[in-house]
Amino acid sequence: MIAGDPRGDILALLCRMLGFGVVRGSSEEGGWEALFELCEELDRRACVVITVDGSGPARVAKIGAVVLASAARVPLLPLRADCHPAIPEPHKWDSARNPLPFSSVTVSIGRARSFEPFANLTSLEQDRTWLQQTLNTLA
Repeated sequence: MIAGDPRGDILALLCRMLGFGVVRGSSEEGGWEALFELCEELDRRACVVITVDGSGPARVAKIGAVVLASAARVPLLPLRADCHPAIPEPHKWDSARNPLPFSSVTVSIGRARSFEPFANLTSLEQDRTWLQQTLNTLA
């Protein structure tokens, strides 16, 4: 899922050039529709990637990935990537870093977790907090 506004256009183009399917949406616009589309893709056995803190603030997970995993009844696999050396983008909300040619990329993967259908908002918040803490631990 990539933001549907102009800030996601270059990333969406790059992903398509690499052969990835792209669903456009964000927490600010079209997010629930995009999650529904991703759920349909999961039903077709696709692998789905979401930046859980999209649109900020950085390192604060939103509920979308947890809701999607629960609704589609698939496990959620927390994953973090970092690169070195890289060019930082300090003007972006998340201080993104772009790898230089021949950079090293480190991928950290947490334990997969499955979620039951949510009984209430408290259980949803607990699962969102688990995801956020797991990703921050991987950092």
